[in-house]
Amino acid sequence: MKPPLLAALNTGLPDASAIADAVRGGSRTAVDVLAEARAASAGASSLNAFITEDWDAAERAAADLDRRRAAGEALGALAGVPFSVKDVIAVAGLPVTAASPAFARTVATTTAPAVQRLLDADAILVGKTNCPEFAFGMTCDSPLLGRTANPRFPETTPGGSSGGEAASLAAGISALGVGTDFGGSVRWPAQCVGIAALRPGLEAISGDGQVPGAGGNFGADGTIPAAGPGMQGAFQTIGPMARSVRDLRTAYLVMSGLADAGTVTTADRPGARKLRIGWTDGAPLGPVRREVTALMERLAGRLAAEGHDVHHNPELLADCLPSYNTLRAVDPMLDHAAAVAGLEHKVTAANLQTITASLAAPRSDVEQAWRAAQAARAAAVENITAFDVVLLPVAGGPASDPDGQLDIDGRTVEGWEIMGHCRAVTLTGCPAVSLPVALSAEGWPLSVQVVTGPGGELAALDFAAQLEMLGL
Repeated sequence: MKPPLLAALNTGLPDASAIADAVRGGSRTAVDVLAEARAASAGASSLNAFITEDWDAAERAAADLDRRRAAGEALGALAGVPFSVKDVIAVAGLPVTAASPAFARTVATTTAPAVQRLLDADAILVGKTNCPEFAFGMTCDSPLLGRTANPRFPETTPGGSSGGEAASLAAGISALGVGTDFGGSVRWPAQCVGIAALRPGLEAISGDGQVPGAGGNFGADGTIPAAGPGMQGAFQTIGPMARSVRDLRTAYLVMSGLADAGTVTTADRPGARKLRIGWTDGAPLGPVRREVTALMERLAGRLAAEGHDVHHNPELLADCLPSYNTLRAVDPMLDHAAAVAGLEHKVTAANLQTITASLAAPRSDVEQAWRAAQAARAAAVENITAFDVVLLPVAGGPASDPDGQLDIDGRTVEGWEIMGHCRAVTLTGCPAVSLPVALSAEGWPLSVQVVTGPGGELAALDFAAQLEMLGL
């Protein structure tokens, strides 16, 4: 029997759960685990995955962890797990650049709560990863560092905007990643390299510590609050990326504060039960390859054969994408404008234009766009909560090329058009797991989104764990 696809894609790379079990049990030392991660980083320097590496501090943390274990202390749920953080999230004492030359010398004076909880669970931070400037992009090209490569499928992008995180995990450097997701920025990179990711629902994990924060704050006064009240502040979430669904679950429980820093148990997990499942190939959200439609049909058939109550609902999220796109175009990016004031000459022209243009829309247009978005969101949440689980692709095809172009059955699509499936889910505010379930004609991963209603993170993760084991 062939192994599940996610495991096959990550063959030879232990997941975070295995690492933590070994370190807590004493069969491996944290120092040895970290040495392997550092060697992997040295061998993959051409990937351009990291903006900042912090191996000396990581080695001190690993040595301290081994000392504590030898002294008989209980270790945390993520003991010895090397992890990395996207560089739009603050970690005290390390640069927080948002991948922009405008902030290349900025050092954070606070740590995002989601990151601090991982540290408290004895995970070991190895560095900050590359992304597009201000995380504005679906590939991973930074004016500060350059382009990040895909370590598994070099003809393709590792995705964006959490592309550095995806590349580090796929290359065997970090075993857990912390990204952000506004329009698919953990879900799409996870597909591109063949890992899993969770976009949690709104407010499930603290968003404090993202940059720019309210008023453009980069942490100079000791704090970085949550992003401001605009669209990005309302809908962008911090979420984990990993090599297994069980790792996502542990990371979510720790990062959300639902578990303390000790060992996370799985005693509260429900057993498998028959579910009401809705699905769509997402064709109303953008071009979809025939092989992706066939994949969704095959998956639906397999789930029905397993006894689930499966329903095809093509228009499930159709109103969400145009509402997302309209609001994104007119919503004032006040945090970013405040952050770059006086530094405009150091910001890429395209991004400066995006920020400037967002401030020009009439207030009436912004208010109308918000009303339409909230109406579309309410209708979509009602549709989603009619089911236990909703399934749709991450995108209409596999990873794009490094320039952001993708062939969809002879038609070239590019940029944000590829991200429609993810953007639509973002507007619902619901949790979504990205999980590879098949390979494209080129042999590249094709992932599905497992979506549940508000507050359904654990339900989404539990169903994704079942899909992880379901061969197609």
